[in-house]
Parts: sequence; structure tokens; C-alpha cells
Amino acid sequence: MSPARSSPDTEERVEEGDSLSTLSELEGQRKEAGDIVYRWFRFRVRRGIGVFYCLLSFLPVIGSIMGTLFASQFVGVAGASVALVCSWAVSRNAGFRGFGRMSSTLDLLKGDGSPEGRRWGTVQTFVAITLWPWLAYGIAGILGLRALQILFAVLWLVEYVAYRFLTLSRNRNPLVDHRAEDWLVVVIIPVAALISAAGVLASAPPFYAFLMVSPILLFCGMKSLYDAPKELVMDIGSPPR
Repeated sequence: MSPARSSPDTEERVEEGDSLSTLSELEGQRKEAGDIVYRWFRFRVRRGIGVFYCLLSFLPVIGSIMGTLFASQFVGVAGASVALVCSWAVSRNAGFRGFGRMSSTLDLLKGDGSPEGRRWGTVQTFVAITLWPWLAYGIAGILGLRALQILFAVLWLVEYVAYRFLTLSRNRNPLVDHRAEDWLVVVIIPVAALISAAGVLASAPPFYAFLMVSPILLFCGMKSLYDAPKELVMDIGSPPR
């Protein structure tokens, strides 16, 4: 007797089952790759933030030294501004850049969001919202308009907090979780700006308030650098720390 042959329907069901199994395996590999890339991106961003905080702590020192040497507040502000741009460039090389590309890569690998939902998280938007008040603050300081300095410092804090809440509500997998040290930096910088603009100590140098918070900025930067490697072994489902 000849061996029984499988029917065409049986063969189709076997092939369909194999295809579904292969697709399921590929989907699992894609998710796993997305998790690995997600950890790596968060490590780079946290490292870049730590470098930026550390460099930011030296800006008041640079501005104070240059302002004293040249006996000009304008030179001090200009020197601190140039140092800020250099600090931003170094931080970008350390990982504090490419948020749009990172988000697009995660969208592709993890498939849990659309690029349109991350538009509020682009660096361009961040710079446009958060940078101009400090430029206006510096100009107002050079012109001696302390009331406007206070206004721009408060405006920066309001804009930044609103920006963060908008990005958090739109992004389910943020590349940056605001931790205690991040919120501390967000608060102490405008507080130092308000103290400096209000002239609490009339005989103090222009950057005295920022000099007071420099050690705190340095501590926040060191903590971010210390915590950066932890992102590589982070549990994806864990809440922000």
C-alpha cells in the first residue's frame, strides 16, 4: 500500500502556522532590539546631561573672572555666553543631541508611537522655547533693566515647566526622565537669576548668586554621570527614578 498523502488543506495550515511562528519570532526580536537601543540612547542622553551640568557650574566662575579682569559686566556676560555655547557643543558630543533621530529609531524598532507625537520633543523646539529668555535676561542686565531681568527669569521657568508637561503627556517612552537633580537645576538657576537681578547684596559682584549655586550644579552633574551607566541595565517597565 502507498503511504497516505497529506491533503492540500493540511499543508496550507502547516505552512500558515510556520509563517505565524516566524512572524512572532521576528516581532519579538524587533521588540528586544528596540529595548536595547532604548537603553543605549538613555545612557548617552543622561551622560550628556551630566557633562552639561558640570560645565554649567563653571560658567559663573568664568564670567566673574572675566568681568573682574576687564572691569566690565558686558565682558563678563559675553565670556559666560561664549563658554555656554562651548559647553553645549561638548555636551552634544557626549550624547546630548540627536533626539529626533533617536525617537524615530525607537518608533521604527518598537512600533509604539508615531513620529508626529514627538514633535514637541525636538531640540529645535527646546532651544526656541528655553533659550531666548536667557538671552533677553543678559541683554536686560547689560542695560541695567532689573525689572525685565526678573520678568524673563520667571518667564523661563514657566515656559520650561509647561514644555516638560507637554512632552511628557505626548511621549510614552521619553528619552529623558526628569529626576530630582534635574528639577533642582531647573529651580536654582532662575532663583539665582532673581537674586542677582533683585540686587539683594548691592556690594556683591554681578555673578555672586550664580557662584553660590555652582557647587550644586557640579553635584547634579556628577550624579547624572554616575547614574548614566545604570540606564544600560534599566528595567524598561520600571517607573522613572
